[in-house]
Amino acid sequence: MEQAIKNINRAGEIFMYTVWLQSQMSDLIILKKNPSFVKPFIENPKVIPVDMATQRTVYWEKHFGTVKEEFKAEFAVFLTTDEIKDLESLFHIRNMLAHAHVSVGRAYMLYRPAGGEKKEKALIEALDLKPIENQGKPMMLKIEFWKDDVYLNAFNKIKRLDEFCFEKLSKAIGVPHPRIR
Repeated sequence: MEQAIKNINRAGEIFMYTVWLQSQMSDLIILKKNPSFVKPFIENPKVIPVDMATQRTVYWEKHFGTVKEEFKAEFAVFLTTDEIKDLESLFHIRNMLAHAHVSVGRAYMLYRPAGGEKKEKALIEALDLKPIENQGKPMMLKIEFWKDDVYLNAFNKIKRLDEFCFEKLSKAIGVPHPRIR
């Protein structure tokens, strides 16, 4: 039971961090596309300029995958292959968590990829999954964030994107990173 609770707590934490990353990506996109928003945005940390607030509400309605693709396109020249891999991996982890079968009576959650072979292949590649002998069809994945190595793998991807990638991009568009964090 202890592992099950730890799994759920860590899964919730990872999920919320992906929501936070999506918020940062949205702000970075908005500020890059609207350079006139930058100065008023950083001058008064207590107030979000009305035009920016309006843009934010548009991004709140978008799915993580949509924001991720726009982010990758907008910042393509700045992003490294490893940063894109981290982003893709977290996209799939977030989706897994959002669509998992959860029970407090077991130490793992179950996820079955939907969307056909193409999406399943993208998931396998993004998460660097190794084939399992006699894998059932459809494929089922266990989510075991109670395991420190599994949890830290996801957490470190979040940390790298926030502390290195988003920091770098914030500087590139002239915004102090703490302002969007």
